[in-house]
Amino acid sequence: MSAPASIPCGSKSVRGNDNGVDRLSSLSDDLLHHVMSFLPTPEVVRTSLLSPRWRNLWSSVPFIHINNKDFVVKNDVGTACFDNHKLENFVDHLLLLRDGTVSLDEVRVFITTRSSKKSSVWIRHAIKHKVRLLHISGFHHHLILDSTAMFSSLYLKRIRLRYVRLNDWFDKPLNYDWPVLEHLELVCCILDTRRISSSSLKVLHIIDCIIGNDLLIGARKLTHLSVIDPECRRGAIVTWDLSSLVSALISLGSEFHYDDNTEVDHHLLDGLSHATTLELHAPLPELAFERGLQACPVFSNLTSLVLGDWCMAADFYPLFRILHRSPTLKELSVKLKMVILLPDMSTVKHARRLNLLHYHQGEHQQSGDILVSRESRYAAAKMI
Repeated sequence: MSAPASIPCGSKSVRGNDNGVDRLSSLSDDLLHHVMSFLPTPEVVRTSLLSPRWRNLWSSVPFIHINNKDFVVKNDVGTACFDNHKLENFVDHLLLLRDGTVSLDEVRVFITTRSSKKSSVWIRHAIKHKVRLLHISGFHHHLILDSTAMFSSLYLKRIRLRYVRLNDWFDKPLNYDWPVLEHLELVCCILDTRRISSSSLKVLHIIDCIIGNDLLIGARKLTHLSVIDPECRRGAIVTWDLSSLVSALISLGSEFHYDDNTEVDHHLLDGLSHATTLELHAPLPELAFERGLQACPVFSNLTSLVLGDWCMAADFYPLFRILHRSPTLKELSVKLKMVILLPDMSTVKHARRLNLLHYHQGEHQQSGDILVSRESRYAAAKMI
């Protein structure tokens, strides 16, 4: 494995004082591994040049941190670019030479390669060596993983995928192969899988993802759910069987209805009835929320509710309906966005939070804010 220029063993960076006493090297392996955990893996490998004490320490660290930014070279015209061949060669040798008896606590890989075969080999190595946290990022393009990458693990607890494309095979490991998985975060991914369900999952974040088909979200032990700025190409998002849910955040942006298709019958609210804290954000109007309110269950545990612009329809129907379905509600807040017109005719978007309802000693009280007209406050107070 190639390594950049060495650090002289006599330098002050490895000497405890001017007498040449190396106090850092006298620390235990565990403490040195902790120090090394703040470095990218190429830098960790470089420490083997410091002294005989450090020669093999890198091979037993319980983590792997690979970032394509550490493999930047200049091309023939002097422009900086990523050297994928160098990165792949480094990782291949790293996995070959590291101590295979040492379990991995954490693997973070940020890559530009589109090679499913390479990335699958690396992920299999991580899972084989009992990794507990797995973070894979395709870096501004969607890495395609095949089903051979994700096999059974009794140790995998957290997964974070960014710019990764997931197909239907992803449902099997979620349900059967990862019995202790508790945290799943999907960021800027393409979700062609039709279901995200698990018997162990407690936290699920879906952020800026493209939803390719109908997507069912169901996990009985899930306590925290976030679905932020999804883009639905085809099909609907359905929440179901979330009996342990404590908090949920659903935020729909301008890209939610792909190609302005507003006829899809989403069921975003169906599985949220057990939540105690709920945030629902969307522009005005948002038919997915309004239709969901017509048939949604009672939010019997809900005590804190935050709503976005979508609830401020002319007749206040969304606000009235959700209050009617929330018998134990103690606090209601509305986050509104307004556009300020500046003297140069440019605009600035500004968000303010308005607390409409507080519950104190058995009495409802409403409070106003400059963003809502006197008539709006009166209408909200009447419905409460």
